[in-house]
Amino acid sequence: MSTPASNGPTPTIPPVPSAPAPVPSAPSPEHAGAAGAERVRLGWTPGQPALYEQWGVPATTPKRAMGADIGVLPELERTETTRRPLWKHPAFLVSAALALVAVAVATVMVVRAVTAEGPPTPTDLAVQAGSGNVRLSWSGPDVAWSVFVVEDGAKPVDVTRQVRGTELWLPASGGSYDDDSCFVVRATAANQGKAVPTDAGERDAQGAEQVCLGDAG
Repeated sequence: MSTPASNGPTPTIPPVPSAPAPVPSAPSPEHAGAAGAERVRLGWTPGQPALYEQWGVPATTPKRAMGADIGVLPELERTETTRRPLWKHPAFLVSAALALVAVAVATVMVVRAVTAEGPPTPTDLAVQAGSGNVRLSWSGPDVAWSVFVVEDGAKPVDVTRQVRGTELWLPASGGSYDDDSCFVVRATAANQGKAVPTDAGERDAQGAEQVCLGDAG
């Protein structure tokens, strides 16, 4: 049988596309073991950065192996310090020494002042006789004063209770003095327990002064 002739172009069959080449996958542990015992199993050996090597190329930067054999910093030992007692501290010793020096200096100054100046002494002692009384006055520091009425051959009479400051008013009705009486004035605290002076030497030692009624103005 004859085929009828075609007047058109002959159809062309397109080529069949070929399958893509397979991408190599990561070798399994069995494959790595079969490749050779000397090959390192990446991911299992310490210091490997990857779980497997890519296409047979090992890792370029090795990592330090992790383990418990790395040394640690040494432990510091605590030093026990003994606290110094307070009385052994230099500052305390210096303060105590300065305090003792200050007390000693103050004591010396007080003793020298007392011994150098002596007891307080009344000045400007004067007596004034009036009708029925006498007035005794003097000048001196603000201390307690004692006044005694003295006569030759008689016991001194203490009239200190009548003293008001630096003067004394004594009534004649009390009978504690007469025209021959004298008055001795001295500081009370500086002459505590001492006998009333009867002469000029004793009066100077006690800082006392005397005036007689015959000298009244």
